[in-house]
Amino acid sequence: MRKPTFSIIIPTLNEEKFLPKLLDSLSRQTDRNFEVIVVDGSSRDKTVAAARTFLKRVPGLSIEVIKRPSLPRQRNAGARLARGEWLVFVDADSILLPYFVERIASYIREQSPQLFTTWFRPDSNNPREAVYSLVANIYIEATLLLKKPLTPGPLTIVHREAFERVGGYDEEHLYNEDADFGLRLHKSGITLEIAREVMYVWSLRRIRKEGTLKVLNQYVISALPILLFNRSLKRMPGYIMGGHLYGKRRVRRSVLKVYERKLRALMKELFA
Repeated sequence: MRKPTFSIIIPTLNEEKFLPKLLDSLSRQTDRNFEVIVVDGSSRDKTVAAARTFLKRVPGLSIEVIKRPSLPRQRNAGARLARGEWLVFVDADSILLPYFVERIASYIREQSPQLFTTWFRPDSNNPREAVYSLVANIYIEATLLLKKPLTPGPLTIVHREAFERVGGYDEEHLYNEDADFGLRLHKSGITLEIAREVMYVWSLRRIRKEGTLKVLNQYVISALPILLFNRSLKRMPGYIMGGHLYGKRRVRRSVLKVYERKLRALMKELFA
């Protein structure tokens, strides 16, 4: 069997509701030169069963289950199984547009990048969420200008040699592993590039669940050590991975108390 050019790696944890939408989008790609590796973190719902229903529809789909869930651990596990020249890390709640693989292949031929991402649009027609997505796109652009580029968690495309040069994702990072990965690549001489075309749909489910103010607060706190010390936080109090978080009722807390607690944890990590 011919090796695929792209290995699309999807970490999952209790994503039975969202993963099928992503896999369906992969089944509709105009370019089929890819494999898909789902790395599940021992989900307690029907994520793995849902993935198996796509075995005949998605090219080269394989499913790996590991005992301990962790985004960097699951991404690294997928990379070890990958056969492609390019590693495409995609969050389980993203959706790839039908021409995604075709367009990133074209971008690689034209620009010869080693690491890149693309623009995105939100998963709704809500004007406020459209503005939020625009700001997020601008933020990613700004990290390039500041020479502190991150590698966006929802979509990062990296050449295998670049990935291996820095040893993949740091599995000690329970949060901000994408920022750490981008910083280490940048230090090695590999800088993020952006294909300035909308190629995927970004899920705003966390913002809807936790509220815009809380999520923005997390982004501000996590950006401070990158801007000031050129390093990323390894953990964020209150941040939990998993699709199961989005089926429960939100618990409201005092914004000031949450901010104070996170700020203390941040200072402890930075100055320990």
